[in-house]
Amino acid sequence: MGVSRRGFLKRAGGVAAAVVLPQWAWADPLGLPLGIQLYVVRPDIAADAPKALKEIAAIGYKEVETAGFGSLKSAKEFRKAMDDAGLKCPSAHLSFDLSDLQKTFDDANDLGCQYATASVARMMILPKADPSMTSAQQRAAIGNMMAPMQLDDLKKLADAMNTVGSAAKKNGLLFASHNHTEQFASIDGKTGLDYLITHTDPQTVKFEIDCGWMVVAGFQPGDFVKRYPGRVTMLHIKDFLPYPKGASTGGPVRPEGSEIGKGVVDYKKIFADVKGGGIKHIFVEQEGPYSRMPPMEAAKVDYAYLHSLA
Repeated sequence: MGVSRRGFLKRAGGVAAAVVLPQWAWADPLGLPLGIQLYVVRPDIAADAPKALKEIAAIGYKEVETAGFGSLKSAKEFRKAMDDAGLKCPSAHLSFDLSDLQKTFDDANDLGCQYATASVARMMILPKADPSMTSAQQRAAIGNMMAPMQLDDLKKLADAMNTVGSAAKKNGLLFASHNHTEQFASIDGKTGLDYLITHTDPQTVKFEIDCGWMVVAGFQPGDFVKRYPGRVTMLHIKDFLPYPKGASTGGPVRPEGSEIGKGVVDYKKIFADVKGGGIKHIFVEQEGPYSRMPPMEAAKVDYAYLHSLA
């Protein structure tokens, strides 16, 4: 049973490799810490935000992007819960009232953000929601909000984004805009997103590409990242089950979300295409229905798959 020193070291090295490998245990796509948009686990955040944030950190996520404060009352309370969980919050999805932006920027700074991000920037130029609307009226309003944007709306929105971007800069922040499918109608041979990027201030307005919705609309994130250096700084990593042509966010046919890697969005291609393109943060986001597993379990599956790509 005697083992030479060389044999022992060889065996020990094999054991160490077995403990350390596989590589996905420490690697992340694009060399960035994995983040998650907390919309994914909103039921958990609503029930007990501090507990949910600790569970997110235990999965391995290092960064979060907020979407409300769940069971907590304020941005300051939410910041404490994130600090306690060891999580950073570089971006938050916030509401933007053009007549009163200071509350939005105060919340972003209290959360420790660099980016104050609009989930649906178009809301800034639409009438405010009326609490007295019927369910049918609410559905119609959502449909209008997600309908393909035309040139008049794009002009108004670009102006609004420049206004918000300038105000954000004065508060030590960057404004960012997140897309669904509404920004991909053809405008003079280009998309609405092309228009918004080329008609906003590159110093104060940045973009967060939702890769899943962009692919559903028929476009590739890498093309925009390469076409507009420095403008796209964040990605949403989202997947969908197979969907019919013409599917969209607010139309009659909406694709069903899936765990990352279980759907049809090719993230190996996307990460290869955007590599070296200046992406600063990536956030997992998943659409419902959560028919296969609960949201927190889905967040674990998403995390493991993204590690497996590195």
